[in-house]
Parts: sequence; structure tokens; C-alpha cells
Amino acid sequence: MSDHPPNEREALSWGYVVAWAALTFVTVPYVRTGVGFVRAHWGSDVFTYAVAACVLLATGAAFYATRGRWTVASLLWLAGIAGLVIYLAFGLAQGSPEEAIHYVQYGVLSFLLFRAFSHRMRDYGIYPAATVTGTLVGMIDETIQWLVPGRYFDLRDVFLNFKAVALVQIGLAVGVRPRLISGGPGYASLRRLCYLSAVTVAYLGLCLQNTPERVAWYAANLPGLGFIDADRSIMVEYGYLHGDAANGIFRSRLPVDALRQASIERAQEGRRILDLYRDRELYQEFLAVYSPLADPFLHEARVHLVRRDSHMRRAAQAAPGDRQARYFATAYWENRILEAYFGGVVAGSSYQWSDAQAAQVKAAADLSEPYHSAVSRHLIVGLGPAQMAVVFAGAVALLVLGGVACGRAFRRGAAP
Repeated sequence: MSDHPPNEREALSWGYVVAWAALTFVTVPYVRTGVGFVRAHWGSDVFTYAVAACVLLATGAAFYATRGRWTVASLLWLAGIAGLVIYLAFGLAQGSPEEAIHYVQYGVLSFLLFRAFSHRMRDYGIYPAATVTGTLVGMIDETIQWLVPGRYFDLRDVFLNFKAVALVQIGLAVGVRPRLISGGPGYASLRRLCYLSAVTVAYLGLCLQNTPERVAWYAANLPGLGFIDADRSIMVEYGYLHGDAANGIFRSRLPVDALRQASIERAQEGRRILDLYRDRELYQEFLAVYSPLADPFLHEARVHLVRRDSHMRRAAQAAPGDRQARYFATAYWENRILEAYFGGVVAGSSYQWSDAQAAQVKAAADLSEPYHSAVSRHLIVGLGPAQMAVVFAGAVALLVLGGVACGRAFRRGAAP
């Protein structure tokens, strides 16, 4: 496996990369429909087990291809990486099991990138080059999702794609150990890697500047972009980290003083609106009317309520044990957040828990771990857009300068 250059021409190897990436991109609008069909007919667990089966098959193929030059270290590396991917896939099963498919999509892409790069790169620089390129493809994938109604750009998925690409490259480097690849990266490889990294970092930096305010501006002012819905086409948002060990930790688009002030000033109006959209069937309508941009306070309150109540339902359906205790814990902590920061609109509404119910949930919950709410967890906290721009511009400049320096050294024929 990968001990010899690909038999096909370089253009064809890159054609395979482009075809696989294009297949990933064109299926974006249909993924939700497909996921819903699979869930309805076979359940959510099928995604996890399908990914585990693919990982085992790929690992078996790697074992077979490297027979005759096995070492304890290479076998342990391959088995360890396979076990890690399966572990990560099962870790997603509690939330969004379909996300585990990323490990298959981008694992295949990673291998195809290795083959394509191997036409020109024969040193260890091939592994980070393939990883960086695969990560860039993953960001383009997320950008396409941002443009498709009902799909979203998610930095967590960008990182998931990166992990999938990187783990395959690690497996190739230390598990398969292709004879074709040897030696530290030369200046030509370092130059290529610097420029690829500069493009990838620049792309990510631009994504992190694509705030809702900027989206609203260019959707309204630039020809041809009027189809972008500024209220729903959200790529990146910045916010604040709130909470403590007593009430749970969560992220919000509003500073803590603004949350508590809105909780007081909008108590009556907020209760009326939340009660109006009490039925689960009206949740999507609520989100459309009270979007994160139109009304961040009520939007966040309702999402916290949905998370609390959905985990209460899961707890009711689960058998007594650790899983049920974790469901109760999530419901308990979400209720604590609601009481502490959104209490004005929850108190007196149909959502309010009685003291007895709160005590019962607390008694049944596993509260041994600190709680970080998943609500609005995509919000970037700590740095604002301006600070991000400075950081990423500096990183791109350094990478470009590094590429220029490596290019000059390569032309001089200097050794790295």
C-alpha cells in the first residue's frame, strides 16, 4: 500500500480528489433528508456502527497490505488509531451520531490526497501537506452548508474534518510507513506547505470575519447576494461566557447585565410569547420569528428550555442507571441557568418547575461533573472580530514569508 507511485497520471490522481470532494459538496442539500430516512427506518445507531465497520475494514486492509514488514510499533499504531476513531464515533452517538460519517468522508479524502501529493512529494512533508489541504476542503464544505437553507457552518465540524484527515495521515506515517516516503522535508516541500497553510489560515480567518452584521450588509448591498438570508445564514458569532459551578456554564450573545436586565424588563411580554409557542410543533416557527439576530434574549431562553425539556423526556424513557442520571443532570443544570439568567420570563409561565419537581430532578441527577451547556456553544468568546483579524493576518504574513524564504533557499540549492 503506497509503496510505489500511483500508476495513473498525476492529473488523474488529483481528479479523484476533486471528484470525491465534489461528491461531498453536491450531497449537502440532501443530507438532512437522507439522515431522516435512515433514522426512520433503521435508527440513529446505524451511523455509528457503519463508521465502525468502515474503520475496521480499512484497518484490516492496512494490516494486509503491510504484511511481511510488520513491527510491534506499526501494528499498535494502526490498532490504536482505529480504536480512537471508533471511540470518537461512539462519543458522537449521544448527540449527533450522523456526524461520525465525517470520519469516513474525510478519511477517504485524506488517503486520496496522499496519493495525489505522492507524485511530487516523497518526504515527510507530504503528511502535513495532505492534512492542511483536507482541512481547507472541509472548510469549503462548511461554507457550502452555510449557503444551503437549513444547513449551517460549524467550526466544530471543521475541527472534526481536520481530525479525520490528520488521523489517516498519522496512520499512514507511523502505521503503514510507505517505502515511497522517506526523509525530512526539503525546501521545496516546506515552501509548498507554507503556501498551502497560508491559504488555509487565510480562508479560516475570512470565515471568522463573516459575522451576521457583515452578512446583512453585503446581502443588502452587493448584487447577486440578495438570496442570502441574514437572519438564518449565520457563519460565525461572537459572544460571552457566563456562569459558575453553582449554576452551570453557558455561552450567550449578550453580556450578563443585559441578560438580567432583559429578564426583568421583558418578563410579562416574554412569558406571553413563550407560552404562545409552547407546543413542540411550533418550535421551528418560533425560531424563524425570534431568530438569534432578531431577538437573541428570547431565542436563547427558548433553546435552553428545549434542551431542558428534551432531556427530561429522555430521562423518562431511559432505564434507571448512569444514562438516566446524566439526562436528569442536563435538565437540572439547564433549569438552573434559566432561573439565574432568564428567570423573569420563565417564572409564572407554563414552563416553570415547582420546587418539588426541581428537588426530585436534583435527587435523581448525576451532578458530579461541571456542566457546560451545549446551547450556543458555537459562539466564539475571549476574542472579538478585530483581534481575530490581527492574529490571522499576522499568521498568514509569517507563512508567506516562510514560503518565500524556503523558495529562495531551494533555488540556491541549500540543504534544509
